[in-house]
Amino acid sequence: MIRLIVAIDRKRGIAKDGVQPWKIPEDEQYFASQTKTHGGVVLIGSSTFKTFKGPLKDRQNFVLTHAQEPIQGATLVHDLAQFLDKYQGKDLWVAGGASLYQQIIDANLADELYITHIDADFDCDQFFPDYEDKYTKIEETTPHHQSGLSFTYAKYVRSTH
Repeated sequence: MIRLIVAIDRKRGIAKDGVQPWKIPEDEQYFASQTKTHGGVVLIGSSTFKTFKGPLKDRQNFVLTHAQEPIQGATLVHDLAQFLDKYQGKDLWVAGGASLYQQIIDANLADELYITHIDADFDCDQFFPDYEDKYTKIEETTPHHQSGLSFTYAKYVRSTH
């Protein structure tokens, strides 16, 4: 099962100038908790991975990249289709960025989306792809509040229509 996990603002923004423009510790804990479940295998684009402070602890890290230099604590992936074919039927989390999310959504490969909806506009320049017509919301929490922001956690499944 391929699961995408992301936090987005009102306009589906995920990053500005290469970084996530908000800091919500509760959402960071949610991300860590979720990605450690269902196998703990995470695929991350190389630009997004560079924004992390090293590999994600207690998870198997795969980094999609054109670069050949090894990354300590991660396995390099050079061919997305080949990698996803190998993970067919296994649990995999995809944790960004925008280009990787777009490729997975366009190929109709994501089974579930775990989206933190932040009720704010951060004037982002990187966006999560349009998903509303392909996925159905099956769960959403009541609003949480932290760092002066209101946000909800929602889970979507691929629509059958």
